[in-house]
Amino acid sequence: MSYIPRFTITPEINNRIAQIEKIRQIVTSSRILPQQEITLRYRAAVDAVHSSTTIEGNPLKRQEVVKVLAGKLVAAPERAITEVVNYKKALDWLEKRQQQSTPITIKDILQFHSLTMAGLLPTQKVGHFRPGPIYIVDVKNNRDYLRYTGPKVNRVEKLINELLIWLNGNGKLLHPILAAGIFHYEFVSIHPFTDGNGRVTRLLTLLFLRLLDYGFRDVLIPDTFYLQFRRQYYESLSQAKTYSKQRLADLTLWLDYFTRGFFTSVEELKKNITLVTLKKPSEKTIKLSAEEITLLDFCKNIGKVDLQDVTEILEAPRRTAQRRLSILVDKGLLIKKGKGKNIYYAC
Repeated sequence: MSYIPRFTITPEINNRIAQIEKIRQIVTSSRILPQQEITLRYRAAVDAVHSSTTIEGNPLKRQEVVKVLAGKLVAAPERAITEVVNYKKALDWLEKRQQQSTPITIKDILQFHSLTMAGLLPTQKVGHFRPGPIYIVDVKNNRDYLRYTGPKVNRVEKLINELLIWLNGNGKLLHPILAAGIFHYEFVSIHPFTDGNGRVTRLLTLLFLRLLDYGFRDVLIPDTFYLQFRRQYYESLSQAKTYSKQRLADLTLWLDYFTRGFFTSVEELKKNITLVTLKKPSEKTIKLSAEEITLLDFCKNIGKVDLQDVTEILEAPRRTAQRRLSILVDKGLLIKKGKGKNIYYAC
């Protein structure tokens, strides 16, 4: 049985998509200095890590997330720190994966789960679909209330395959934002993992949008909206108490929330982009390759980068790594410091 979502494209949803398209043109055509674009990407990564983990109950504040990502000590539970570190690793992997033009696969899904849940679940459950049933329970007045029952374990992989077939088939006939929203809803409804479903869903949604060039210069993070309106996020996603009914439910309410969040996020992004856009034609931008952006992102996160870091990040020989660093120094984006074996590069 193929996956066939039910929904209505309301005038409000249609209008938001039209407005998003206008903003997309502004964002993608804006002339920004590389240093400023790297700063925007760094902030987006921090926002993604903080928002997506906080939605799942992580107690770390945004500034604490910044410290953790910079390798500094934070007085917090080890699990909370691991969640933050794991999510950033998953985002880093997403950056590499989006360079490929191939559709999302089950292998990608399991990789995201392996990265986000390493050290948080028993080894046999990390990077694997759940081995048993899933029940989501709410606690009210010290009593448990069954809120949702997922599909049987023997159907999980089949349902995921059906969803991917739809995404790469009929899903392509829809606007990318609508397809992303439907994918988000159905994937979290299947609840394929013992834990980590929300985080993996949001990462996959982001990857899907970026593969279709809807990443808005890779600085758009809708997760901040989900966090701000968390109750509505869960209510919009929860249309039934069992998967069989959830699958047949009308997705219009969820798509209204999803497009509203997307529009709110891109409007905020447009403001930030406008602030750093070069106004004079005489002001020139510097074109950066994907590898150079990756290196500058790393430097922004850690505060510095050295030759060993570059060889590992690019998986390249030392000579190639030295050449990449020299180019960034020549462009004025890195500053060479230290001597001999202690040479490093600051941004």
